[in-house]
Order: sequence, then C-alpha cells, then structure tokens
Amino acid sequence: MDIGVFLAALAMGTLELSEAGAVSAIYAGAYKSWIPYLYGALGVSVVLLPTFTLGKFIELLPIQYVLVVGAVILAYFGYRLIRSARRSFKGIRKHHEEKEGMGVVLVVAITEALEDALVALALIPQSYSSTLLGTGISAILVLGLTALLKNQIARIRLPHLKFVLSSLLFSLASLWILEVALDVTELVILPLFLLYLGVNYLIIKI
Repeated sequence: MDIGVFLAALAMGTLELSEAGAVSAIYAGAYKSWIPYLYGALGVSVVLLPTFTLGKFIELLPIQYVLVVGAVILAYFGYRLIRSARRSFKGIRKHHEEKEGMGVVLVVAITEALEDALVALALIPQSYSSTLLGTGISAILVLGLTALLKNQIARIRLPHLKFVLSSLLFSLASLWILEVALDVTELVILPLFLLYLGVNYLIIKI
C-alpha cells in the first residue's frame, strides 16, 4: 500500500463527500423523509463507480467538453436554487418544491463526487488499491458522521442553504468555463463566490 496515496484519497474523499452528506441531511430534515439520502448516494455512485471500474478510460475524455457540460448543468440548478430561495424568503410556496429539492441533492452529490473523482484519477496511476481503499473508507466515514450529526445538520434553514448553494454552483460553473476559455487558476472561485453571494442577495431582495 502507498500510504501517501491512501491518505490523499481519504482526506479528499472525506472533504468532498461530506458536503453531499450534509446537504442530504438538511433536505431529509426539511422534508421529513429519508429519500434525500438515496439521491445523495445515487449521485456519488453514478460518478465514483465508473471512476474505479473504467479508470484509465475516463482520462481519455476531453476535459474541456466535460467542464462545459458540467458548467451548464450547475448554472441551471444554481438558477433553480436561487429562484426557490427567493420564493421561500417571500413566503411563496410551490407544489413541486420537494421534487425540485431532490434534484438539488442529486446534483450536489454528483458535483462533489466529481471533484473527488478528478483527484482519484490522478492518484490511480500511482496506486489503484490505495486510492480505492482511501476513497471507500472516506465514504463510510462520511456516512457515519452524517448519521451521527444529522440532527444538528438538519437545523440549518433550507432557504439559507439554497442561497449559499446557488452562489457556489454559479461560482463553479463560471470557474469551469473560465478554465476552458482562459486557463485561470482555481483561486478565482473565491471572488466569484463573493460576487454571486452579492448578486443572489439582490435577486432575493427584488
């Protein structure tokens, strides 16, 4: 076993997948249902299972196309989130709100798993088994932490979560487009995030 690869996979997996677990727990608490956990698990599985079964073949896909398609999807769900958050803050309810929320859980899970998968693909050539073990343990660890802390996590108000998540999704979408067009550093995500926080705040107040 390559300890360095194992620790890198474990740390990155725990970091990325914990957000998917947290979002699942918040939506599960808001809707009093366990279904968001299934959507979260599905989103993670859809990305990580092919990552470790196909491995090298995934690296052959043009990353530019993957980023552009991913950016469009993230921007779409970012729009839906801020629209939903605005309705919530203004006290307007829609009958399809729950279905929309489940889609958000799925997209967040896929996004976070994709971030983890990109790191895993870089680690696999060094040690497949260590990468697989580290990622697998991180998934189990996140499941345990989510189950242990779900009551505390569920106290986060859904409209505020949607507001922040929308800003994050817009930021990631913009970052991916900029990476394709200008090859910028990932550090620009911080000013982008702050920018979209401001824009979304104005949208909610309008």
